[in-house]
Amino acid sequence: MKYIKFILLGIILIFALTSMSIAQDVEKIDFPELNKIKIPDIEKVTLENGITLYLLEDNSLPIFNVRTRINCGSYLEEADKIGLSNICGNVMRTGGTSKWTGDEIDELLEGIGGSVEISIGTTSGNATVNVLSEYSELGLEVLAEILRRPVFDQDKIDLAKIQVRTGISRRNDDVGSVARREFTKQIYGKDSPYARTVEYKTLDAINRDDLVKFHKTYIQPQNIQLAIWGDIDKKNIIKLIKKYFGDWSIGSTEVPPPPKVDYDYRSKVYYAEKKDAKQSYIRIGHIGGTVFDEDYADRIVMNSILGGGFGSRVTDAVRTKLGLAYSAGGRYISNFAYPGYFFMIASTKPNNTIKAAKEMIKQIKSMHTNPPTDTEMKKGKDGYLNSFVFNFDTKSEVINRMMTYDFYNLPSGFLQQEKEKVEKVSPEDVVAAAKNNIRTDQMIVLVAGNKDEFDEPLTSLGLGEAETIDISIPSPENNQELEITPENLQKGKDLLDKAVVAAGGIESYKKINAISIKGQMLISTPNGEFGVNLQMMEAYPDKQFSLIEVMGSKMYDITNGNTGWKTDQATGELVQKTENDMIDVNKDFSRNVILLFKESDNPSYQTVYNGSGNENGQAVEYVALVDKAGEIICTFGFNNQTYQLVSKSYFGTTQVGEGLVIKYMDNFQEIDGAKIPMTVETHMNDQKLMTLKIEEYLINPTLPTNQFDKP
Repeated sequence: MKYIKFILLGIILIFALTSMSIAQDVEKIDFPELNKIKIPDIEKVTLENGITLYLLEDNSLPIFNVRTRINCGSYLEEADKIGLSNICGNVMRTGGTSKWTGDEIDELLEGIGGSVEISIGTTSGNATVNVLSEYSELGLEVLAEILRRPVFDQDKIDLAKIQVRTGISRRNDDVGSVARREFTKQIYGKDSPYARTVEYKTLDAINRDDLVKFHKTYIQPQNIQLAIWGDIDKKNIIKLIKKYFGDWSIGSTEVPPPPKVDYDYRSKVYYAEKKDAKQSYIRIGHIGGTVFDEDYADRIVMNSILGGGFGSRVTDAVRTKLGLAYSAGGRYISNFAYPGYFFMIASTKPNNTIKAAKEMIKQIKSMHTNPPTDTEMKKGKDGYLNSFVFNFDTKSEVINRMMTYDFYNLPSGFLQQEKEKVEKVSPEDVVAAAKNNIRTDQMIVLVAGNKDEFDEPLTSLGLGEAETIDISIPSPENNQELEITPENLQKGKDLLDKAVVAAGGIESYKKINAISIKGQMLISTPNGEFGVNLQMMEAYPDKQFSLIEVMGSKMYDITNGNTGWKTDQATGELVQKTENDMIDVNKDFSRNVILLFKESDNPSYQTVYNGSGNENGQAVEYVALVDKAGEIICTFGFNNQTYQLVSKSYFGTTQVGEGLVIKYMDNFQEIDGAKIPMTVETHMNDQKLMTLKIEEYLINPTLPTNQFDKP
């Protein structure tokens, strides 16, 4: 045993001595200077029509790449058509051209394993081509067709709008996204093109003519830069560019520059309420700068020291030392076209919210009073300098950077110049940059989350009362210009009365205290319809039970007065409904046809005539149900001859999100004096979702006493 211990001790000593020797040897190594970065030569060519080409050969792989920069952006949209540029870019690609339909372009590119995409952002548009070099001419032809001759197919416009509507409906799902969006609005202003958001109203105002006009006005050759790199022959590419783009005539419209930012420095707390949030998101800051500022290099180091990653002051204090947040840090954003913004961010448990915010403010202020240490300076510079080489590791980065610098009249060596400036930044420069660029006494603080669970009131930040931001999503109904006049009120009431008579009379409905339904729900999918069994009970005025059976699984949705439960689609578990869920439930009850017909003379709402139209092949007259605040609850469409209910539309939530829901009623049967639709077809955002076919409908059935309890 002693022998074994002796051997082990010897091995340990050998390793220790060897390690010391290696360490000493490493310290003696002379590391050579890094090779200088070689920037490849890029050929620049300008066509007669103003298109600027940037060409870079790279024959290492048989790939052909194009990136198009278009001098346009969403800042050019009119305020009542926000979302126009996004739809335009989308449908330029999907809507086809005078030569190919959008689907044909998809098939063409799939056949060669290539891609052509286009999008339009805030201050520029972007189109890309990626194909094998043997298909370079085809790639250029497709790009030229999309840029020059889009047809804006109406079906693709409608599809693009559906996608945007889905995004609108889900924009409050993530508390971090809410914080980012609302902070941006406080920086630039809610109506600024740098912060405004598309709404249902502005989306609905966009039509095909608007897209054609936007394209004709701004997608012009003098506004185009083309960067082409990969396995190319420059002479041949120039020849092909002239073939497909050379006869494109210069447009007559000069693109206006992005608007200036007029920022109001202030010290203020804003609160965005998200009751269901499991974490609070904190953003602190104000307006930022541009890359053209004299102290841009100083800010790079300042930003790295304050919040640029592990070891930075905010990250080290809030995350590492205090353990208040998994994520903490920030940036001083410097844009090209307009000022960026300065912000520090943290996500934390609600009961650490104020403590984390106070520590963030403390660390921000420290940049004015505590000069960076030698260690901080080294880390602050190394983070930038050590990654500098990656600005040149692909041909794509090199050529695209040159194109951007060229557009903004920056020298081609701008990046190298800034690197040299960063190397010379001193601690005094960092403090000066902080004092000149961070106004610690004029910062806004935005907190998104549930203040009922915060560790302290928001007022404890010492910045006065917090202003609550309204993050609700305006519904399509409330965007309608409804004329609430005595004449329309009377006409709406008369139409509703006739509809109640046509449906069996008010006395038939006043007798209804509960219903029970059994049927099949046909769910619409891209691959066709599939059926699920449905059971539903309602006891008025505020109880509801539904059970859907899908492939052996049961999905419940239960409401019992002020509470309820539902099956979580992600976990399959029964969970209690949230506050937002109950708000949706109450909206559903306010739109319930039986409750409406039972109480058609209810003074808590108004019925307003809202014109005529066509629904599901029938001529209808519309009646809007409006609450006391003037908000539209829903709109009914009644047959203009029989006054039978044809449709019910409202902004609501379905299994696929929020949007404009339309229910079409058909196949009416008389049950205990009331005429009930036995078929209900549901559409959302112009897409058919499902069809309910009722097989059994009972009025005033005997229900178990625990029917609406938690199963």
